[in-house]
Amino acid sequence: MAKKTTLGFEEGLERLEALVSRLERGGLTLEESIAAYEQGVELSAALEKLLESGKRRVAKLTESGEVTLEDNP
Repeated sequence: MAKKTTLGFEEGLERLEALVSRLERGGLTLEESIAAYEQGVELSAALEKLLESGKRRVAKLTESGEVTLEDNP
């Protein structure tokens, strides 16, 4: 089984945009289109989680009045 790597937001967004572009260009087989769509759905969900995590971090800082540069996912 492949090791799951941490995906940064910007990298994930670039990958999602590339998948969308590929699908919009057309020329894919049905199986390729379905696989690209599935990857897009997975990326979209991962990006949504990253955004929600960021929102929680900002809300926590706002509530506490603290500002920290630590990465607290």
